[in-house]
Amino acid sequence: MEGKHAAGDAPRAQAESGPESLILNGAHEAERVLEEQAALHPTYADARWRLGLLKLAHGQTVLAEREFEEALGIHPGYRAALWGLRFARLLQGRTVEDMAGESEPPACREEAAWAAVEQAYRLRASGADPLAAFPEDGDPLLRLHYAAYFALERGDERSAAEHLRAAAAASATSAAILGDLGYDPARPESLSTVAPALLGMLWSPLAADLYAYLGRIYARNGLREEAARAYGRAFLTLPDEGCHARHEAELAIAFGEEEQAIELLTRAIAVDPTCVGTRIALGFEYAAQGFVDEARIQFEVAATLAPGYADVRYNLGLLYSAEDKSAEAMRQFRQALAINPSFLPARRSLAALLERLGRHEEALREADRLVRQGFVTADLLVQMARSSLALERMEEALDYLLRAEALQPDHAPTYHLLGQVYRRKGQKNKARSAWRRYLAKTAQADVGPSPARSAAG
Repeated sequence: MEGKHAAGDAPRAQAESGPESLILNGAHEAERVLEEQAALHPTYADARWRLGLLKLAHGQTVLAEREFEEALGIHPGYRAALWGLRFARLLQGRTVEDMAGESEPPACREEAAWAAVEQAYRLRASGADPLAAFPEDGDPLLRLHYAAYFALERGDERSAAEHLRAAAAASATSAAILGDLGYDPARPESLSTVAPALLGMLWSPLAADLYAYLGRIYARNGLREEAARAYGRAFLTLPDEGCHARHEAELAIAFGEEEQAIELLTRAIAVDPTCVGTRIALGFEYAAQGFVDEARIQFEVAATLAPGYADVRYNLGLLYSAEDKSAEAMRQFRQALAINPSFLPARRSLAALLERLGRHEEALREADRLVRQGFVTADLLVQMARSSLALERMEEALDYLLRAEALQPDHAPTYHLLGQVYRRKGQKNKARSAWRRYLAKTAQADVGPSPARSAAG
């Protein structure tokens, strides 16, 4: 493979100091969180997908391939993971025949970008002009951003400067992001300032998700400038004005700027009314601010735009459930599971709804599927015990509660229900003991740790 990256090496951040070290530090934190999620919830495909992107960013293409394969094993219809797998294999120098899903046409605008950039890398590897991969009727900003990267990679600073100037002239967002990295079209020497930052990025439209994820991590930790830079990298790898406005709104949300958040999200929808992610984000923000009807409308539009998005169906189900529209909520949860049977939050919500409606046999079946999928919590086991108790299956209820106690000894609701089971079984002393433990646990939770213990901890 031509250029600075040999077969098996992805374009990646290499510096340990300066702006790039921020991305690397963010990546380390992201990897820790994602590894923890993958361990706790083995059927969570998104964690594997993002771990694959992180491996690509570090140039670990074989490890990235494994993560994408894991994600596809969990959810075979995961299109982003499929394209990630293709890209990882391409960066290893694999042939076209090795590519997964070669006959599948791009299903959306994002996939069209993934396909164009993948073809650009193929052309580069064969010694041809990578810019020939970008169709004339395609996104001109996408072409300019990648043209600048490919020019920098081969050491053609003159062409890189031309492409960056054109990008800054074509988009105020590009100009602002590049300016934040130190580029000034009026100062040719500024190219040497921005070049290391650009060469240190993972150049694939797939990476936009990774950089957006890093942005959220920084925002959650109060690092606004670092978050903004991560969101800027997301835009450079996959230019989308509406998506960038949504990321700016996420920053506003993270820093408590509620009115600005809704204003930015509304503006983003005006830029691209068909952007599902923006509709979801606005739906979440409306719901958080108590505007349930407005939230439901956004999720309903999102479901129409993207009927195959399990998380849209799931969140719409949550809103219907909050409005006591149980039948519609159940329909949405079931549709989410039809799309992705491994979508644990949807199954958990369905099981809880069925239990609340008194449909205990169905609730237990769904809860049992969760357990078999590796999702076991004290809350779930207590819910299963409630259903068993309602069905007069005392020994079964007792078994669930004892498992809950072993799993989480400080979980107060376990002891409250345990007392009821023992009382129904006529074991009064055990019932009183369980309720005493319930009162002790709830009192402990109300009081909380003492100042001295907090300081020691």
